Amino acid sequence: MKFEMPQYHHPDFDQDFLKEAPNVKLEEVKEDGLSPRHYHALSVYPEYFKVNDKWVLATESRMDTVCVVDDTPGKESVDIVEFRNLKKGDKVAIGRTEDASEGIYVWTQGFLEAGDHKDTFAFRAGRSRETAFSMDYDNLYEVLKYEKEHNGYVTIVVGSAIALDRDARAALQRLVENGYINAIFCGTETAAFDLERGLYGTSWGQEHFEKEQNTTRNLFETINLARKYGSTKALVESGQVKDGFIKACIDNDVDFVISGTIRDRLGLPETINNVYDAQNAMRVHSRKTSTMIMLSAILFTIATGNMTPSYNEFDGEVRPVYMYTVDIQEFAVNKLSDRGTVTAVSMVTNTQDFIRNVDRALNN
Repeated sequence: MKFEMPQYHHPDFDQDFLKEAPNVKLEEVKEDGLSPRHYHALSVYPEYFKVNDKWVLATESRMDTVCVVDDTPGKESVDIVEFRNLKKGDKVAIGRTEDASEGIYVWTQGFLEAGDHKDTFAFRAGRSRETAFSMDYDNLYEVLKYEKEHNGYVTIVVGSAIALDRDARAALQRLVENGYINAIFCGTETAAFDLERGLYGTSWGQEHFEKEQNTTRNLFETINLARKYGSTKALVESGQVKDGFIKACIDNDVDFVISGTIRDRLGLPETINNVYDAQNAMRVHSRKTSTMIMLSAILFTIATGNMTPSYNEFDGEVRPVYMYTVDIQEFAVNKLSDRGTVTAVSMVTNTQDFIRNVDRALNN
């Protein structure tokens, strides 16, 4: 059956409680990065703000952000920003209720048909190893085909498990080369493992894991070589990296964001070590992402899930942002829902098998 994007329905603004609701209260920021008291913190759900008697939808709504309002007559709009990005003079929406009584209305029924009252965003709950994921795979294949056909934006968060497995690494490479991936988030070692395999044919210094003990010799040779060339791009363009998903990104102009961690001993030239700079770089992509896939990288997954809207507006159309979190640990996939990102479809499975399944379905 051909995939169809769910249609979004705005609330009926002719209802008395919405017509009679007051305009949202606004208070100016007095100092950069310092929010007024009683600010309204947003969630992942669609939220409307009444400005000059007009209900304005906040697109890109995401966890733990505030709403900055432009109440210029005829130009009413809202912008969703992080607390640290507030600027002096910004007008912040004030109010802690979500029932329109303070000019703020949270709408959870936007993607439901009339008369359907189930929780719009509770796509899945309580996933475990015993859950059947066949339908999830089938739906994901159709989503990714749709995204490619309609110029969607697919971002994938990759843990080191993908880079350490020969077939999984090749599968991700093909997905990038065939236009199914638009951006990759990962840590230094994930990218370096992939480059090490492309340079030396080893992972952690080993051609085959059963032959010898782990060694980081080739890993740091890889990082040093990239630093010698000044960038990973220059290293790849030197012709020494034979394959891999990082090479595929560079060859196909697909962006990747490498975020540093406190455990890094040495970073690639592109590694972003300042956490706020890394967040900003990731948000450039998460704010325009239409499908997010997160694989075996629990901290990056939680961070990415919380900064990614559950819905967004693309070419004037409000649509859901599809989100998948995949890990062999039930704790890892369910943690994201615990943190409030309830739109994520969780799949408890080996991520190496997962990415190979996706590759076989889309590229064969």
